[in-house]
This record gives sequence, structure tokens and C-alpha cells, in this order.
Amino acid sequence: MDVEEAVQENILFKRKSYFGTYQRLFLFCTELFCLISVITIYSPAYHHNLNSKFDVYALCRITINIILATSHFIIVSALVKSKKIASCFDNLYQIGIHQDHQLQRFITRKQWNKNIVFSTFLILQYALHLFIDKKSLPVWSKVIYFIVLLVRPVTFIFILREIADVCIHLQAAFKLVNSKVNSLVENQSINLESLLLCRRYYSYAVKATKSVENYFRYYVTFYFVQYACYNIMNIVDAFGDRSSMDIYWVLHTISDTILMIYLTTKFVSLNLLPQESLENLCELSFKIKRLDMKYENEIFIGRVLSTDVGFTFANLFTINTQFIASMLTLSLTIILALANFLYQ
Repeated sequence: MDVEEAVQENILFKRKSYFGTYQRLFLFCTELFCLISVITIYSPAYHHNLNSKFDVYALCRITINIILATSHFIIVSALVKSKKIASCFDNLYQIGIHQDHQLQRFITRKQWNKNIVFSTFLILQYALHLFIDKKSLPVWSKVIYFIVLLVRPVTFIFILREIADVCIHLQAAFKLVNSKVNSLVENQSINLESLLLCRRYYSYAVKATKSVENYFRYYVTFYFVQYACYNIMNIVDAFGDRSSMDIYWVLHTISDTILMIYLTTKFVSLNLLPQESLENLCELSFKIKRLDMKYENEIFIGRVLSTDVGFTFANLFTINTQFIASMLTLSLTIILALANFLYQ
């Protein structure tokens, strides 16, 4: 490991907050501008006459856009104004993932993948904006709308990249714990200190995960709500008779889904990784003869079984495969019902 990498690691683990002062100012000002712009552009639509169910649907979509923009501004404001210290970095430092060369390679590889995914998403978003037809808007509205289209995806991705980056480090932490537990099973001689060290590392990893989840909980919840709302409307619009825009809604849905799948794999992986050491701990119980070590191993097993690690949806339930399946099923039901109502 060279000097530059060591400096980067020290910078990472000496961070006391998820966002710096200038980053917080940028996020707050940008979101405030986007919120005011969205309200200004879409407000005249409330003065139009509702002559058909398509007009009602269009007004509902505009209302949802304003509600989501307002909610996003409120949540981002809460994030940037939060005084919570990023204690997850202290816990990760205690585990020592910055000292493991194999984990450093894992983190670097995952970060490259992360950058590719988010760069692809941003390029697709900007490319899709070229399809939008806003000829009916006044010139000043077109200028504001164009600026919003340029700036808003950047702030959106900025926060999601931070979440993905922290998830990568948390995955590395649990991989380190799993490897140490696995080494205990493979070793002929087992001592109490090694078992205590594994449980201590597991506790640090769980504390780090809870710290991250507590900070980003409502933003992650908002992300899935926004994904469901936008893509329900996009797919319904794709069933419409405006053939020139059908491909736009389809591609927009595909673009959003690519990002959703990537983030979901991070959340689900973070939920499943802590369970991988459970089988090794059960196997370890057959090799342990001393009562104090058996007691310590049972405490470790109970700790793993009683802790559901990962991000939650508004602290109601953990984001896992069952949650994703339920969300997609509910979304599909709403899409079919709404499309049948509009286009029958």
C-alpha cells in the first residue's frame, strides 16, 4: 500500500460527517431552487379546465411531482442540517478494514462498479431529456426547466452515491467478520480471545450499519416511494396513444430500474452478509469443549439471530428480497388498474 492510499484511508476514517460544509450548502441551495422552479412551472396547470379523465390524470401527475419535490427538499434539508456525527467511520476503523489489502481491493473494485453505474444513469437521464417536448411553455419557463433538468439528477445521484459508498464499506466489514469466523472453524486450536474478537468485530459492524441506517433511513424510504410513483406513471403513460413519447417513458423506466436494481443489491447483500457466519458458528459449537467458550459461542449465535441488519423502510421493516417482491407486486397491480381505467 503506497503513501497516497494511506492518506486517502486516513481522510476516509477521520470524517466526522457524511457531507462537508460546501456540499451541504450546495445540496440545500440546489434543492431549494428546484422546489421553487417546480412549483412555478406547474402551478398554472391548476387553472386549466378538467374536461376528461386524462386531464384529471395529468393534474394528479403534476400534484405528485410537486409533492415529491417538496418531500425531497424537506428530507435533504434534514440531512444537511443534522448534527449527527458519522460514528460508522469510527466503528469501521476499529474493525481495521483499512489494514486488510484484500478488502481494499474489494472496496476499490466495488467503487469502480459504483462509478460506472451512476455515470451511466446520469448519461441516460441527460439523453432522455432531449425527448421532452416543452414547446407550449413560455421562454422563461423553458430556461428554468432546462436548468432543473441539468441540476436535479446531480443532487439526487450525489446522495445515492454516498449511500452506496458506505454500503460498500459495511459489506467489507462483514466480509472481514465472516472470514475471521471461518478461520476459527478451520483452525485446530481455538481460544476464547479469538472468539471474543470476532464477536467484538461483529458488534462494531452492526453499530456502524445502524448508524448509517439511522441517518439515511428516510431518504432511502423516499427513494423507493419516488421510484414506485414515477415508474407507475411512466409505464401507464407508455400505454398511451402518443407514439412519439412511448419510447421515452419506456427508456425512462429502464433507466430508473437499473439504478434501483443496483441499490437494492447493495441493501439486500448488506442484509444477508451477517447471516453467512451463522453456519460456521453452529459448526464451531461441535469443536468447542470448554464451557466458557461454549457460552461465548452461544452468545454470538444469539446476537446474529436476534439482529436484523440492514436498511429499513421508514423503520417499519427491513429492505430485503421480500420487500422488493411486495413493492413490485403492488406497483404492477396499480399500473394495470390505472391503465385499464384510462385506456379502456
